[in-house]
Amino acid sequence: MAWRPTQYLQEGELDNTCPNKVTGWMTFAGMKDKVTFDLEGNFHRDIRGAKIHFTGDAYEDQADIDPGDYFEGFAQHQTGKVGDITAGLPPHDYGNAPYVEWFGHENGRVVIELQQAQVEVVGRPIPACESDPISREQQNRNMAAFLGNLAQEMNIPAERVICLGGTVVAADKRAANNKIRGMKLLTKELRRKLPPLYSQDGKGGKAIAYLKLFTPSSS
Repeated sequence: MAWRPTQYLQEGELDNTCPNKVTGWMTFAGMKDKVTFDLEGNFHRDIRGAKIHFTGDAYEDQADIDPGDYFEGFAQHQTGKVGDITAGLPPHDYGNAPYVEWFGHENGRVVIELQQAQVEVVGRPIPACESDPISREQQNRNMAAFLGNLAQEMNIPAERVICLGGTVVAADKRAANNKIRGMKLLTKELRRKLPPLYSQDGKGGKAIAYLKLFTPSSS
């Protein structure tokens, strides 16, 4: 349940040199202007106190990428809380691959997954031995707050809201849809690749099956 715009990422930089704050920018194919960031929180301790610069695989005229309306409703300025942001370096508190996650006020949970070669650490992080790992309890609170806000916007009854606090408010279907629309089971690109219905019947072991594997609650 997240926006996952990795395939549209061109370039970006995030800065945690100011404690408890992450600022920066990203560019995406299909978006004319940079997306800017002002988030509360810190990187994981492999890169805490430093900057990271990263590149994606997308470029503006790439023929096999069709952003279409994917970024409709995606905020140009992202505010909210840091989730998991790591370069996948030792001490590997929660994994050994670069992972960028935040919980935005406008778009909810957003996740970008990268390879080691795509990420450059700028500056010197705080030594890992001087920093405590961000607790899973804190990460769970971030997720609970996101789910609670989403439930409120969908007008789910109070007794079913997973939330740290607050009350149920009137439904805002458009806002709720914007927060969950990032996970698309079948994008336009995938639909174009699918063979016509029943066209694989009778082909036995030569039939082509298309499937999409994903774990929406993790990396």
